[in-house]
Amino acid sequence: MILYYSQFGNTAKLAGQIHEATSADIVRVKVAANVFPLDMQETGRIYQQQRKNHDLPKLVTDVPNLAYYDLLLIGGPVWNEKAASPILSLLQQLQSFNGEVAPFSTGWSETGNYQQDFINHAGKLNVTDGYHILTHGTPAFNQKSLFSWLRKL
Repeated sequence: MILYYSQFGNTAKLAGQIHEATSADIVRVKVAANVFPLDMQETGRIYQQQRKNHDLPKLVTDVPNLAYYDLLLIGGPVWNEKAASPILSLLQQLQSFNGEVAPFSTGWSETGNYQQDFINHAGKLNVTDGYHILTHGTPAFNQKSLFSWLRKL
């Protein structure tokens, strides 16, 4: 199962490529339309406040029954070198999941501490190595690296 949040379309594109490679079920996780503006700097300000106040956004997507899955691929954008707040909200909802969780992310120019931040917020989830790419830097997306990551899962 692929679960992902994408504000500007980069993570959606990567999630689509993972879906094409795996034929896994896919769900786009959403927050209410008025939570984040289309301006990344303003989104960053809101995001910092959410993290500071431990006030994560409510997801408006119903997560399906995950009892039939042994692996979740969870994708989101890198914000301030960390996991986006909608992903943190999703991780809170998934605490009863017993399988493996593999993060993937897209960042503008730095992946930062995404993997470690994801693990830090995963609670009791079993997190494995993730796949992290940059839209304007290295590591950039290529099919060979994606397929290599997927084979390891």
